[in-house]
Order: sequence, then C-alpha cells, then structure tokens
Amino acid sequence: MSDVKATSLRMTGFSLPALGLNTLVTAVFVFMPPLYAEHRGLGAATVGTIFLLAKFVDMAAAPIWGLFMDSYKTRWGRRRPWLVLATPILMVAVFFVYHPPENVTGLYLFLWLSILYIGWDAWTISHTAWALELSRDYDRRSRITGLLQLMAIIGGILVSLVPAIMERLGEPTYEDKTSAIGSFIIILLPLTVIACILSIPERTTPNQPRANFRKGATLIIKNMPLLRLLLANAMLSFAWALLQALFVFYVAYSLNLKDWVGFTLIFLAVGGLLCLPLWIKLSEHWNKHQAMQFAMLSGAGALLLLLVLPQQNVVLTAIAFLIVGINTSANEFLPRAMLADICDADHIESGSERMGLYFSFLQVSTKFGAGLSIFVGFSLLTVIGFDAEAGKDNSAEALRNLRYLMVGLPGLAYAIVSIILLKYPISRENQQEMRSIIEEREKRSLERL
Repeated sequence: MSDVKATSLRMTGFSLPALGLNTLVTAVFVFMPPLYAEHRGLGAATVGTIFLLAKFVDMAAAPIWGLFMDSYKTRWGRRRPWLVLATPILMVAVFFVYHPPENVTGLYLFLWLSILYIGWDAWTISHTAWALELSRDYDRRSRITGLLQLMAIIGGILVSLVPAIMERLGEPTYEDKTSAIGSFIIILLPLTVIACILSIPERTTPNQPRANFRKGATLIIKNMPLLRLLLANAMLSFAWALLQALFVFYVAYSLNLKDWVGFTLIFLAVGGLLCLPLWIKLSEHWNKHQAMQFAMLSGAGALLLLLVLPQQNVVLTAIAFLIVGINTSANEFLPRAMLADICDADHIESGSERMGLYFSFLQVSTKFGAGLSIFVGFSLLTVIGFDAEAGKDNSAEALRNLRYLMVGLPGLAYAIVSIILLKYPISRENQQEMRSIIEEREKRSLERL
C-alpha cells in the first residue's frame, strides 16, 4: 500500500498517455467544429447541438467506466487493461471523425463523436486514476498531476505544429490539415500506451468497495468539497472549451490571419508550458485551491488583450495568446490533485479507494461544461450575426461581437470559479490528518493478517 517510487525516466514514460490525450482535446475542440460547421456545411448551431447531445452519451459512459474499474481487478490490474482497450476504439473513431464524406450528415458526426467519447472516457479514467493512486502525499500529488499536465501541453503543441508546418510549406485546404491531424493522433496513441504500461506498476489498492450502493451514493451526495470542485471544474471547462471552439473563427476572420491559425495556436500551449512550474510551486507554497483562484483571476485579466488586438499582426497575436495561455496549465492538474485529496475523505468514510469513480465525476463535470460551451457558443454566433460559412465576409459588427463573445463568457466563468473556491475546506494540514488515519487503519489491518 506504500507509494510507488520510480525514476524520472520511468515517470516520464508513464505520463505519455497524457500527451496523446491533449492532442485529442485540441483536435476535437479547436479543429473539428469548423470542419463540420463551415467546410461540410452543417452550420454552427447544428454542430453545437450535436456536440451537446454527444456529451450526454459521454457523461453517461464516464461513471460506468469509473465504477467498473474500481470494482473489478484483473490479473493485469485495475487500470492498465482498460487503457489498452481504449486505444483501438479511439483510433477507429478518430479516423472516421477526421475523414468525413462530402455529404456528411448530423447522424454521422453524432455516432462517431459518441464512440470517440466512450473510448476517451476509458482512456482518461484508467490513466488518471492510476496516476492519482501512486501517492497519498499532498504535494507529490501536485507534482505527479503536474507531470501529466506537462505532457498534455506538449501534446497540444505537437498537434498544433501539424497544421502550422503545412501552412508554411504550402497552401493546404482545411480538410488537408484536419486529415493530417487525425493521422498524427492515430500513430501517437498506441505508442504512448506501450511506453506507459512498460514503465511502472500500479499501486496496490483494495479491490471491492466496502460501502454498499446506498451508503456510497449518500457519501457522494453529501460531499460538499466534491460538489464545489465539480461545479468549479464545469465552469473552468466551459471557459476553456469555448476559447478553443471559437479560436479558429477569431484568428482567421476577426484578426484576418487565416494562414497563421496553427502557428498562433502553438503560443497558447507554450504559455501554459512556461508557467506550469509556477502553478506547481504556488500549490506547494499556498494550498491548491488558492493557486487555482489566482490562476483564474490572472486568466480573466489576460483575456482582455483579445479585445484590442489589431488585425494582421502575427507578432502581437502570438504574444497575446502566450499571455492568455499562462493559466491554462493550472486548469487540468490542480482540479485532479484536489480530487485526490477529496478521495481521502471518502476513503475514511467508505473504507475503500474509489478513485476511478470520483475521477469519472470530475470527467462528467468537464464534459458537461465543454459540451454546454460549444452549444451556447455556437448558438450565440447566430445571435450576434456571425455566419461561419461567410468567414471574413462577415460584417464588421459581427466580427467585433465575436471578440466580445470570445472574452466575455470565458472571463465570467473564470471569475465564478474563484468565488466557488472561497474558504475551500481541504488544506494541506487537513489532508495530512486524513492520510495519517488511513495509514493507521492499513497498518492495523496488516497486523491482523
């Protein structure tokens, strides 16, 4: 039951699936909506609705995966088999969503997006629960999830490089770029999984939950720190997904930099990469929720730069998105690290580690926020007079309104997250007390064997 220790090289190998994951995040939320809304003619409102409907499938699948993984242990472990199983599901789904036929229907997008989400759930829950179970130390959890976030950012940079390089070497169509992105992901996913499963073992954890369903459900419903974190994470995901979903339209048409979309996107990821050590240090110097509050307030302020960016200025645009991206590395790893501490409180009450189930709830909140943001954002495009198919031929007023939408809703969501986390109850000292209780229980249990 002790912490799993490993060399830096092995921990790097273990964390590689997070690299593959963020290529999916960037590919799905940045490049896929314009592919179907503009280049396949489904329209922004239709695509937003389909993304929301697929998210309901996604949200149903996540807790099923989490409960299943927590409850059943195979000879290869509780997490590894499902990470392996998720890989071919994702590869097939990525192929079809990034190679749509010319006369694509909404049903086609809904079907393959739903399958992609189901595989995505198995991938993220198995790998992240595995990572969160490696240690019970308050600060080491931040470092482990920070390493996963480092890989996620690198993944975002890599997938952004694909269209950026194509844009510099020639004049690819949007379909050419998205097809190349899909092929890159299909190659990357199995390689990262192989490296992961060969790197470190799972930490030994109890298999069957000791709490019955009614007691287990009651503990979750009454867990106020969990409910606050889920709400905060949903708002955070709403903001980030909306930024990504509107990114192509904003850069290509509002800034008139259509041939620099991939290049600009790299700086959004680089900003997060450069400041990741800062957020880890702040979470260790303060508490995790305090570091998150600061990240949200700084992120809301940085968004104001997007209101004043001049058109056709690549340098200023790159700098602006570098600054906007500063808080993004805190968006993923801090909620995950905070969730692991919440699971300690549940462990004391329920008598078992339910990391997979709890992380699946965090995933559901992420998916709900992301799905709602695309539905709301793409629906509001029509309200503000922006036509995705018209591109740069939209009116000056519509392009100006696009800027307000790009800044206003994410900024408001960031501010709400900071408010939700006021007086958050789980601090470093509180978690250390819970850890002592759990370890004393396990010690007595081993002595009885």
